[in-house]
Amino acid sequence: MGLRMQSPTRFVCFLSVFLSVCFCGLSVSAQTQTTLQGRLGGFDEQHLPSVLHVRHFDAPALGLGEWVNVALVHADGSFETDLGDLTSPALFEFAAPPWSWLAIVRPGESSVLTLSPSSRASNRLMQVTGVVRWNGNHPSISLDSLARFQQRLTNELVQPMTLKSLGLQPLNSDSLEQVSSLSDSMFQAAWMNLEREMKQPVFEDLWWQAQWKWQVVLGSNKPTLDSLWLSWNSLRLNRNLEESLKSPGWIEPWFVRYDQWWKQRQVDVNGMSKAVYLADLDTLRQSMGPQWDAASHEDLAAAWLMKALSEPDELTFRIWETMPFPESFRGQYKRLMDSRNPRKSGDARAKIRWTLPNGDLQSFNDVCSNDWKVMLVVRNGSGAALRERELFAEITEKKIFSNICFMVLSVDATESDWRSSLSKRRSIQEQLVWLGNNPENFELLQISTIPQVIAISPNGQLSRSIRSLPSEGLGAELEREIRISRSSY
Repeated sequence: MGLRMQSPTRFVCFLSVFLSVCFCGLSVSAQTQTTLQGRLGGFDEQHLPSVLHVRHFDAPALGLGEWVNVALVHADGSFETDLGDLTSPALFEFAAPPWSWLAIVRPGESSVLTLSPSSRASNRLMQVTGVVRWNGNHPSISLDSLARFQQRLTNELVQPMTLKSLGLQPLNSDSLEQVSSLSDSMFQAAWMNLEREMKQPVFEDLWWQAQWKWQVVLGSNKPTLDSLWLSWNSLRLNRNLEESLKSPGWIEPWFVRYDQWWKQRQVDVNGMSKAVYLADLDTLRQSMGPQWDAASHEDLAAAWLMKALSEPDELTFRIWETMPFPESFRGQYKRLMDSRNPRKSGDARAKIRWTLPNGDLQSFNDVCSNDWKVMLVVRNGSGAALRERELFAEITEKKIFSNICFMVLSVDATESDWRSSLSKRRSIQEQLVWLGNNPENFELLQISTIPQVIAISPNGQLSRSIRSLPSEGLGAELEREIRISRSSY
């Protein structure tokens, strides 16, 4: 089960694409020390990861979390990791780039987690979805079965519709309706069969998430979605806001039912600005459209959290600054804004350390602190990276770029590969360092492919204008940046 963590936008996509069903739920009130037992399977001895990086998603509705631990993997593939004191089921990512797995772990988890690579080929450097299996009495096993069945039905339903749209299959509307109806009946029977197992809050939301995803496949109409919405909410009457916001399945129904609500004809932007001026929720309701006339404070906050996730703008900021939304939602919004703060990203990058050719560690912040840093990301075994490295060296030798700090950044997974990359230096003048295979550093530097160019300004911000590889115009981009810098003085 994998994860593609990009910017913290719609978590409904984050769940739908990467979280099939590796979930479990159990409601407890006391903290429980949780030490997870696991195993990496399906790797040959040469490619068995030596460590797993662990991230706790404490804001799953936003797709945000913190890297909390590194678990050592033994020669037999087994590992053990302390996940701290859990009061309720929590979403964790286990990463060994390029592989990534997601799982919800219960307080005091007794089942054993098995993580394996998938059979799908990928050229991505990280966030390649792996396979998660629980061994023991774990509720996610049932959801795994439902997800596989749901995917099979989806394939059987989509195929004839696609063929008909291409004019390749003489299937009439009645036949399509029969196929759709039969598939729906089969899914609903399988879905309802799990109802007894889905009584805990997290479990229940993920069970409903499968239903909402299925309705999207069917292209269900508004009355159907309205009916489902009422049924879903009737089961949540005793939930508090904190519990909902920490549930990975909570936000998907919101996006299925209300996605892009701010683009509806009934939305009055001028009325929203007036609501900001008056700091009045009733005026805000009226300006959002008839469907929000009787909306609660919580529902309004959820709608504007969706807006902040998907299409933030100045009006969204002003709404959150002035409206008396519940504090639980305010906390989520603040966390989202903090994650998008470039200054905080720069502060986090300043803590990165890499290995020098002599084995010493060096801080990112100790290198060329007042100059541009331009780095070429390479990895041993990449022919393209080796070619770009030659061209990169030619650029670094030009006098016009004497005030730029050039570096070759190795992201080799093992020390032997790093030594191989080191042996390919044209001269000791090449500034080559080893970043390693750390997914947290990859995210902070936005490393996603090999080879790749990263440029960081003197104020610590990643450049959006200097990205081309040496063979694709890096030199020209650097010359343009120099001209702009000189003209500003």
